Amino acid sequence: MKELFKLNRFFWKYKGTVLIGTLFLVLANVFLVWIPILIRQTIDKVEELSQENADAAVGVLDVLLSEEAGALLATNTAYLLLAVALYGILLYATRQTLIVTSRKIEFDMRNEIFDRIQQLPQSYYSQNKSGDIYVRATEDVQRVREYFGPAFMYTIQTISRAAIIITIMVLVNPVLTLWALLPLPVLTLFAYWVSGFIHKRSNEIQEQYASLAGRANEAFSSIRLIKAYAREDYEKGRFMKESETYRRRKLRLDVVESLFHPMLSLLIGLSIVLVIWQGGIMVTQGIITIGNIAEFIIHVTYLTWPVASLGYTINLIQRSAASQERIAKMMRTPNEIQDTVSDSPEITHIKGDITFENVSFVYPNAETPAIDRVSFSVKAGQTVAFVGRTGSGKTTLVQLIPRLFNPSAGSIKIDGKDITKIPLNFLRKNIGFVPQDTFLFSDTIKDNIAFGMESFSVQDVEKAAENAQVLENINDFEKGFDTLLGERGITLSGGQKQRTSIARAIIRKPPILILDDSLSAVDTKTEDAILTHLKHEFKSKTTIIISHRISTVKDADCIFVLKDGSITESGKHEELINNQGYYASMYRKQLLEQELAQL
Repeated sequence: MKELFKLNRFFWKYKGTVLIGTLFLVLANVFLVWIPILIRQTIDKVEELSQENADAAVGVLDVLLSEEAGALLATNTAYLLLAVALYGILLYATRQTLIVTSRKIEFDMRNEIFDRIQQLPQSYYSQNKSGDIYVRATEDVQRVREYFGPAFMYTIQTISRAAIIITIMVLVNPVLTLWALLPLPVLTLFAYWVSGFIHKRSNEIQEQYASLAGRANEAFSSIRLIKAYAREDYEKGRFMKESETYRRRKLRLDVVESLFHPMLSLLIGLSIVLVIWQGGIMVTQGIITIGNIAEFIIHVTYLTWPVASLGYTINLIQRSAASQERIAKMMRTPNEIQDTVSDSPEITHIKGDITFENVSFVYPNAETPAIDRVSFSVKAGQTVAFVGRTGSGKTTLVQLIPRLFNPSAGSIKIDGKDITKIPLNFLRKNIGFVPQDTFLFSDTIKDNIAFGMESFSVQDVEKAAENAQVLENINDFEKGFDTLLGERGITLSGGQKQRTSIARAIIRKPPILILDDSLSAVDTKTEDAILTHLKHEFKSKTTIIISHRISTVKDADCIFVLKDGSITESGKHEELINNQGYYASMYRKQLLEQELAQL
């Protein structure tokens, strides 16, 4: 609840609209309670007329059909219609202010949370499922909105209506009011007891919903693999298991909620019985009138919804609190990747000198470092390559350069300046990064290539596609660059996706280009053409290549061999061949594979 109440700052932002909506709701309840007062006056007046004509032996029907009674009924009916109309108009105005405001707050929250999600460190995404993050940004935000909308509106309605009605009832007869409200403390205690269960089970339901959404998202993303391995039934079973757990938890909450409503009806019915019983006694004693009994019954009925909404409101607030706790936990995640305030002159451009000084990196909860005391230097305009066995730390090393992670020890410098002192946005805009896990958006090919550009021309896109050796493939499509790709670029082949990603990186002509095993799905002829273009177009740029192919890295100015996170060999292609180390062994194996492939 503490986390939920922190969100009251949004009420302050829209304080004017919230105050107007609250005023509308209070006025609506004023006109609502006017109705039983008019009914009481009508009944009492008719009763008075009946008493006056009792001696004349005039029947009740004759009294009701009399001119005086007719005028009274017509007048009070007009007042009743006016009260009902004003109540309806004000209730509509209330929803148009308070509920609309809650939607605006939802809009603000969703944007704030999405912005925060994008700022979270890479480590957060490594430790949390995408489905869970998705639910926090969508379903949980919707649940929290109910605190600002329905929960707030029903709370104001309960307080204002109960205060007005109870005040009127006390003014009429305090004793009968006491009898009418006698069951309400029991209901309040019951509601408080139930709310604890609702909060706990709502939290469990949201956690399970996130797991269910994550399972569905993972299945949809890997549908081609599932079909290829004929694992549809297996995935169906896993989804059914998650769905069954969600169903059981939802039913447990429904049991609690279904207990509340019959208890509510019982206590409200008991209040009406007490009003009729004690009111009847008071009428015979001449303390109150029959109209007062009718008035009290209607007042108690009017209290039914506020009391009923008490349970509903508690339910909404508890669900909102459970969702907000999940959101707050994510929002509190520390982000170690932050800009550092520096007194040094602002950087206006990057040449591309890169220096690693005794750099180490350890993943969270890992026992051994992924990068262990690595040191090397790259001059601007050089092309360097990293090779090594899978898991040797190549990808982790290059991810440290754009600060996707911060090193655990040591420092990384660009143009002699520690990268933690370079504005993060500026640093990343000057690095073209092609990760080994190629990702394309469900958008046109043109917009995928120009993803990192704020402004671009068609010629820029075509030139980048040509340099990445994918222009011919794109032109073969009916709509060319306007071809809409499927999710994750499913429309393209593996090699086409890789080359499109390369085009996306080189269109900006960044001073530093990182290719993380991004040529593995293209043939050697295409690979050679891409590297030739890069050497020509990026001759003054720094290029870092990670590859398992000797053909990709053999022309690099310097090749570094990684093993268990450390550099074990370095030098040019010929030097490493002569060293007879891991690189030479790797070279001989690939030569043998090529010879066998030609047989």
